[in-house]
Amino acid sequence: MPKLGKKDLFSPTLESKGPSATDLHVSAPQGEAEKVMVMLTPRQVHELDKVCLQIRQTTGIKVKRSMLLRALIDGFLETSINYRDARSLADITQKLIQAFNPRP
Repeated sequence: MPKLGKKDLFSPTLESKGPSATDLHVSAPQGEAEKVMVMLTPRQVHELDKVCLQIRQTTGIKVKRSMLLRALIDGFLETSINYRDARSLADITQKLIQAFNPRP
């Protein structure tokens, strides 16, 4: 560990003692979650807030942005997407959209 006692920013996030690759699909309890900083555009934040509000209005459940992001990531991890022919971030975005919105 560095002198200040904080984890090195560039060190691996998973150690050999940690969860195996097969355990990664299981959501960690709130106390076991790792803190990750993500930069979002104002539009993304606004849309996340709209979804959280819609969930609260329709179900009565209060959902925070972080909870919604974890649910989105869990849903993403359950999809099987072939990225081989992706050549740009736009291609990857399109593949994700198709994975979440399958056409009959």
